[in-house]
Amino acid sequence: MEANSYTPSLDKYQIPVVESSQGHHLVLASPGCGKTHILAERIKYARERGVKYEDMLCLTFTNRAAREMTNRIQKVVGGDFSELMVGNVHRFCSKFLFEQGRIPADSAIIDDEEAVSIIADYRNEDEEGVTKDFNRYKGYQTIIFFQHFIYQMEHGHPWKYYLHPESFTDDDREAVKHICASQKIEYDKQAVVNIYHHAQEYMDEANAPGLDGKLADRIRVLLWKMYYAGCYARYKEENHLFDFEDLLLYTYDIYSSDPTCKRYPWIQVDEVQDLNSMQLAIIDLLTAEDHPMVMYLGDEQQAIFSFMGAKTETLTLLKMRCKGNIHHLQRNHRSPKYLLDVFNSYAERQLQIDRDLLPVSDNDAKASPGDLRIIHSSTMETERRDVTEEALRLYEQNKDERTAVIVSANSDADRISDTMTQAGLTHFKVSGRDLFDTPDIKLLLAHLSVLANEHNSIAWTRIMKGVHAFPSHALARRFNWKLKQLALSPSDFLLYPGSCYTAEFLQAYNEAGIVVFDTETTGLDVFSDDIIEIAAIRIKGGEIIGDPLDLYIETDKPILPKLGDKENPMYSIYHAKMAADRLLAPADALQRFLAYIGTRPVLGHNASYDYNIIDNCLKRYCNDTMQTHGNRCFDSLKLIRLLAPGLHSYKLESLLETFRLKGVNSHRAIDDVRATISLVHLCARKASEKQAKQTAFLRHPKVRPFADALRRNYGEWYQEAVGRLYRRSNNHEPALAKELSSTYDCFHSDGLINEIPRLSYILRYLRIDMLTDRNVPNALAPQLSQYIMDINTLKEADFCNSRSILERVYVTTVHKAKGLEFDNVILFDAADGRYPNVYNKTRQQDEEDARKFYVAMSRAKRRLIIAYAMQMTDRYGRVHDRELTPLMDAIQKWFE
Repeated sequence: MEANSYTPSLDKYQIPVVESSQGHHLVLASPGCGKTHILAERIKYARERGVKYEDMLCLTFTNRAAREMTNRIQKVVGGDFSELMVGNVHRFCSKFLFEQGRIPADSAIIDDEEAVSIIADYRNEDEEGVTKDFNRYKGYQTIIFFQHFIYQMEHGHPWKYYLHPESFTDDDREAVKHICASQKIEYDKQAVVNIYHHAQEYMDEANAPGLDGKLADRIRVLLWKMYYAGCYARYKEENHLFDFEDLLLYTYDIYSSDPTCKRYPWIQVDEVQDLNSMQLAIIDLLTAEDHPMVMYLGDEQQAIFSFMGAKTETLTLLKMRCKGNIHHLQRNHRSPKYLLDVFNSYAERQLQIDRDLLPVSDNDAKASPGDLRIIHSSTMETERRDVTEEALRLYEQNKDERTAVIVSANSDADRISDTMTQAGLTHFKVSGRDLFDTPDIKLLLAHLSVLANEHNSIAWTRIMKGVHAFPSHALARRFNWKLKQLALSPSDFLLYPGSCYTAEFLQAYNEAGIVVFDTETTGLDVFSDDIIEIAAIRIKGGEIIGDPLDLYIETDKPILPKLGDKENPMYSIYHAKMAADRLLAPADALQRFLAYIGTRPVLGHNASYDYNIIDNCLKRYCNDTMQTHGNRCFDSLKLIRLLAPGLHSYKLESLLETFRLKGVNSHRAIDDVRATISLVHLCARKASEKQAKQTAFLRHPKVRPFADALRRNYGEWYQEAVGRLYRRSNNHEPALAKELSSTYDCFHSDGLINEIPRLSYILRYLRIDMLTDRNVPNALAPQLSQYIMDINTLKEADFCNSRSILERVYVTTVHKAKGLEFDNVILFDAADGRYPNVYNKTRQQDEEDARKFYVAMSRAKRRLIIAYAMQMTDRYGRVHDRELTPLMDAIQKWFE
């Protein structure tokens, strides 16, 4: 088959990339050369030639890029590609660690703010004060980075893979050498690790008689840094917490030592110039050994993330690895020739890119007056006004175009935004503290998170602090830790005042009796799938009462012969029952089930699924509901997670093996019921052991005020939200967006959060751009299951280029603009001293600023305007003359 008949939209440079099927390849491409399109085309091409989605790995640099890639794949490939992993490296690591049971199932991921809060607690400092003080916050980050440094040293990682080698300073080395000399031990890695683990024991080293004052200070600083880094590490380990860099380090260690980990024969990685060495090492470990296909895509002209550990040497390394398989995309499909001439001239002269490797344009359009020009403003204040006036002119004259003012610093974005607001120019600012990092938005998302996973301790901590049950995150964390030791959950205070879930279960188990039940179904959609087997057994006080119930039910829906890669035992059993005419009508079977359970409580493993699919089948076939009969429902999955926290897997099959229980998890309902009964007996024994301490804690006079505040400020809303989880919406409003909006209204009216003017952006994005899969039922539970991870990784920059955004003028920093494109770009403050920055200390920093300038310019699709101020006043009131950045020397001839 000819390539052009397969992909007529591809140019001659793109076709070899799409058709590459073996080896390591590197694609170098400037902005506008269609990288995202060919990434999607490559997936289609490989899939049509027999590569399975589960054997493909599509890695990006940001979550935003992953979402854009997913949308493009949907357009190019279509169909169900849910088994294809698309995401950044952190997302892959998180998915691997959790889904493969490599870390405890109750683990939680903490962000930078939570990490700082943990250390602030050890230092008896105000966590909110730390986050507002840049220098103190930076000091806390150094402690966090140093903890990762020691982890890598202990685990023997190669030096080139260290994430934060700078956290071990020259002063630290001098301090360690002195301690080693004093203790007469050899100075090496093991010495550093030993001192780290016994930091407090070495504190007297800083007070030795005759010690130089500066050296004493260095020893003191190092030992305290080591001490708090150790506290942070222990706290995470004890509470099953992981920060974002832990995800990388743990994945690297597991893949390095376990040959059974899944390797991928087909991988493509975008924006490789932005990856740090550890991320690249993980990708190498993910690659299958036999005849892999690995495609790296990058652009050395856009390497601007050195502050995140990215190195320009990465592309040099990959060029050597991919020698003979290096592709250059030399056709620009986005920029007109007059803009591409600017970009290419700059790349050649300032970035030393070979002219023969730079792309040519499809568009021969010539520049109109004003498309390329320089604004010379007298002062910084005048420049802000001039830029605002230019943005307003473009806004009014070009109704379908978008304009971005791109700045170098957050403070510039704030000032320009203020000027635009004063001028009445509606705009969208992407800079500074992200909307999703604010306490109010974090509180709203924490509410969604505990609805998605009741065992999310970090989300509960935010809620407890946010609804004023506790004055700080530190106290809320300690309270949660105590609850965990007692097999309690914060939801106990909200759902079972004066009691708790395990005590309620124990009472039913011993007194009322319980019906243990399970279902086998045609699928996982509780709203529309059918039950094909329903089984139940009555127990009381540990004894089975009466005969079991095991019913097979007819359906017109298909039954899959396989469940994933395993045989579906129900396939042959069901068809044998059907051939013997031993299937019951749905209404008949459901009525028999109701008669069997009577008014007794029911229990299943992951019971919310089975309970709700029965409930919906009752609605469809019997015009009835489970709620009508008032049966309480317990879940052995929730019970065992409370009673045995820290296990790596809570699947029934794993629990049977872990606790050596009777029964098999065969995916036949009656077998699974018998296995669940073994687990229920174990839960009852463990619950009995906890009951006395639980009761004492719940009745303790110091606990009641916190419990009352949580119940008073959050209890009613939480109960209502839990009741909405499986309530299908009858209108077009996505249930998840409605829950977020309603929670904001509730919290705001109760004075728990401030007004959030930008909440409308989030809601529009959810409605228009994210919650779009029609296969996901419009109910809160399934939407949370599908989207909560994406929602918890959203950033403001995700709104840019989305369908939901209404503004046509943007103010953004260079780093947040990367990957975006705008009709018009106004590059703010392109003065000498800003590009490159006057405070740079190395040539590498100057070179990165040159690449930042290129990234800013190359966001433009039609017009590029360079602005700068000819004078500036410093903080002492002194006036300084300024020149246009020397980076413009190579391209100034193109501008008016």
